[in-house]
Amino acid sequence: MNFLNSLLYVRYEDRNALQIIGWWELRRPLYNIIVLVCGLLSMAVMHLLVKLGPGEDLQEPIAIVGFGFLCNLGYSLGWVTEIMNQKSQTYGPKMFKVGLYFTLFWVFLPALIHILLWVSRGFERMQ
Repeated sequence: MNFLNSLLYVRYEDRNALQIIGWWELRRPLYNIIVLVCGLLSMAVMHLLVKLGPGEDLQEPIAIVGFGFLCNLGYSLGWVTEIMNQKSQTYGPKMFKVGLYFTLFWVFLPALIHILLWVSRGFERMQ
């Protein structure tokens, strides 16, 4: 967690809108990499628990693209809200973490549901 805190450090409290947007946009790749890795992990868990036939998909590819778009739209709300709120050195890092945790909840929710269904079915793979 200290590594993440060091990446989210805000140097100046008094920043203009362009500096706030720059701070957020420089950290967008980090956010996307974390969400991507966790999404791949979540999908891997679901693929282990579901028996698929040839040519079947567990998720619709368009839904995955749509989810990524919504995640980045939500990420953009971070700098929008920071511009509208009082300037602070802690607002950006705090909202980055809150937004990331919120996104990761939705990323891991399908895997958690699949795990619960797998357990409730006596540890048998779903079809």
